[in-house]
Amino acid sequence: MDANQTQQLFFNHIKTKLPLHLSFVDEMAEDLNISNDSAYRRIRGEKPITLEEMVVLCSKYRVSIDRFLQLESNAVIFSVDKVDHLSYGFNKYLEFVLSNLKFFNGLENPTIIFYFKDIPVLHFLPFAELTAFKFFFWKRTLMGYPELAKQQFYGEEADVETLEISKNIMDMYNQTPCIDIWNEESINITIKQIEFYRQSNVFASKQLLLKVYSQLEEALDHMEMQAEAGRKFNYGQTAAHNGGAKYDVYINECLIGDNTVYVQGGEKQIAFINHNGLNFMSTQDKTFCDYTYKHLQNIMRKSALISVAGEKERSMFFNTLRGKIHEKKKNI
Repeated sequence: MDANQTQQLFFNHIKTKLPLHLSFVDEMAEDLNISNDSAYRRIRGEKPITLEEMVVLCSKYRVSIDRFLQLESNAVIFSVDKVDHLSYGFNKYLEFVLSNLKFFNGLENPTIIFYFKDIPVLHFLPFAELTAFKFFFWKRTLMGYPELAKQQFYGEEADVETLEISKNIMDMYNQTPCIDIWNEESINITIKQIEFYRQSNVFASKQLLLKVYSQLEEALDHMEMQAEAGRKFNYGQTAAHNGGAKYDVYINECLIGDNTVYVQGGEKQIAFINHNGLNFMSTQDKTFCDYTYKHLQNIMRKSALISVAGEKERSMFFNTLRGKIHEKKKNI
């Protein structure tokens, strides 16, 4: 491959990282502090890009230069935002989730694959106390908000901004085609979190504890109805009232998720890898994304599809999850 082709591939790769509503030429001209005509000539390979210009673009768009220089390397470039209570607070984390969902929905025929150890909190958002519990647990236990260190959980999310962002996330999520890969262990983390706070006397009352468990059951009921329809719809309605995006659920009996999220739309691929609690690393590296997709496809081939079809397996699965909750409620 000659230098001209390599340069064109380089710019084509950067183009995949830009939101669809932005002008690629305008962005390149601004980034390199050159005219639009000069940007065009670099993009078409008519004028060689300088090393300094390449460094600028690689730094901004998190591009690994070795793949374009045909160097052998196993390095993969990830983007990372570190969640904490000081510099990257909880609402900023929620805004990150919302902005990504909006971006995914702007792709051509998008699909998100969730392969989680825990049921994604996206399924809990219609249930006020359950969502407030999850947020409280994350802020107090994972993020270490000092003002919550000795505080009990009273069942409410007091931050108006948090509530507004959460509502927007819920609306956008219902528009996003998704595939969930679950295991019977998927509910255990949430149950363990509830039990940890129960044993630590964090719940303000027994009634609130029961309310959170009851809403967890309601969330499962809603997920089961969506799986049966193969569509997302608002809680309290049916697919006939508000048929949303396509929704598939796979059950794997022997493999537990590793908190991977894979997004595909048009020619764009993104892989998200969870680390250190709420943090996610993301990459658009083609080799890594292709490998992740093949891995998830292999897991799905070895799993049972319980959305739309698979009524018996679907009923057994959700009854097993509800049974775990019933056992805990009996001991309260």
